[in-house]
Amino acid sequence: MKTIKRIVVGIDFSTYAQRIMEYGAGIAERNTAELIAVNVINKRQIDYIKTVCKDEDPNVFSLTKFINDETARRTHKMDELIRSYVPKKVSTKPIIMIGVPFEEILDVVDNEHADIVVISSKGRTNFQDYIFGTTSEKIFRHCPVPVLSLNLRE
Repeated sequence: MKTIKRIVVGIDFSTYAQRIMEYGAGIAERNTAELIAVNVINKRQIDYIKTVCKDEDPNVFSLTKFINDETARRTHKMDELIRSYVPKKVSTKPIIMIGVPFEEILDVVDNEHADIVVISSKGRTNFQDYIFGTTSEKIFRHCPVPVLSLNLRE
């Protein structure tokens, strides 16, 4: 079996984020591995804001300001999760990206030479999404390394 040196954890700040972070941190601690926590600002959200706010006064609202504020907010939340749920001896690397979530997570897997991905599967509205969720399902199909999916629904 391959040694686990780098673990990518997909964090979406849902109600499951704490438990995903704890689980990934536990694996990292037992394997003396680096924990790479990834969150993605969805491109669809950016595109929606572009459409809704296209006629706004740039002095009142700008897409750049929104992206900067959202990145700062998510960075703060990620730092809080890491500080609260990851042992200090575990090396961590938080990453906030913008794009299509599954594509960005897979890019991090490649760029960081990850050995495993830890994500949650949570129910959605239709049957296919109910089983894995859109992002999780695509990560399963395309990920070049093992994927550990945690079903954390009560």
